[in-house]
Amino acid sequence: MHSRATTSHFSAASPTFAASRGVSSAPQRSRRGRETWTRAFDSPGEARERRPWAVSLARVFEWEDVLEASSGDGYDDESTSDDDETGERTGKASAPTRGTSDEFVIVDGANVAWGLAQKLKSRFQAKTRVPMSAAVVMALDYEPWLRRGLKTHAFIPREYVVGYVNSVCDGGGLGTVNADVVEYLGKGVWCNRRLMDEVEKGRITLVSRAGDDGRGSRKADDLTILRRAKEADAWICSNDKFRDHRRERDIGFSGGKAMKEFARLRRIDHNFVVAPGLDDVTLDAMLEASEWNPRVGSHHFDAYDGPRRAPPRVGADAVSPPYHAMPHAVLPIYFEPLPTDSMKTARKTFLERKDWELPRIK
Repeated sequence: MHSRATTSHFSAASPTFAASRGVSSAPQRSRRGRETWTRAFDSPGEARERRPWAVSLARVFEWEDVLEASSGDGYDDESTSDDDETGERTGKASAPTRGTSDEFVIVDGANVAWGLAQKLKSRFQAKTRVPMSAAVVMALDYEPWLRRGLKTHAFIPREYVVGYVNSVCDGGGLGTVNADVVEYLGKGVWCNRRLMDEVEKGRITLVSRAGDDGRGSRKADDLTILRRAKEADAWICSNDKFRDHRRERDIGFSGGKAMKEFARLRRIDHNFVVAPGLDDVTLDAMLEASEWNPRVGSHHFDAYDGPRRAPPRVGADAVSPPYHAMPHAVLPIYFEPLPTDSMKTARKTFLERKDWELPRIK
């Protein structure tokens, strides 16, 4: 599912730790979040005619029949070359504004992280759910998107990366925190190293849910995703239909109907395929052969200075294996984007009529 992340140390004096505690460096982190988004999507070059909605959609899902049908109308499919290891599209890049030919995929980090958690809970009847950082990285690294030159970027609540143990990805609690990817910073604050590495690379933007009035807003990341997606005419990878945000007036839409239509046309579903073709007997054999020893629980953190919990039981005495911490070699998991029902219908319609354009969203 994932490999061990490169360790990077964050002390109590670091900007990351300070931002999590709400001290003076928080405004700098806020500006940095905007810079991260700008770095990820702004690129030099002249804007060109944007691809029609159906052609762009076909590139997202690799619908070769739609792409072939559209090629005769002058809408070519530019993909990265096989030797382009960076995932950047060959040819001139264009700015991420309406009317350009680039495609952007915004990943709803919280939704994706919990999506894999729920998948593992359902697959193995686990008693707990732990949001997974590997899910976010899998979506960002989805090979067909990178090969075709689609740019990916994730927005995720700050506390999923730096926060208390029950809020950070791969945390969930003192008994489930994964020491392979989470670091203890001190004073009850933890950091997901895997996601923080992606923040430093400019591939993830942290969204504060604190709010200017101190009361906080759990919808802050959703509103940011909708606002940025409209700005860049981007696709949104999320199973959230955003129905509870249609009355928002400060995210750039003319009204609830416009926001609903944008979400209908631009939101794509996602799924995680867990151990395809492998039954429980085979998985148990793979686990035993791997000799993998989970580093799960607060007792693996020498610097931890909070309340102690008894180490989780392992082996034959374990209630259930820590599936959320298993590496890909032990528990293979694959990310896949899924078209919505309306997109499936549109595919058939477009192939029959070759009607590539849709009304502009106001």
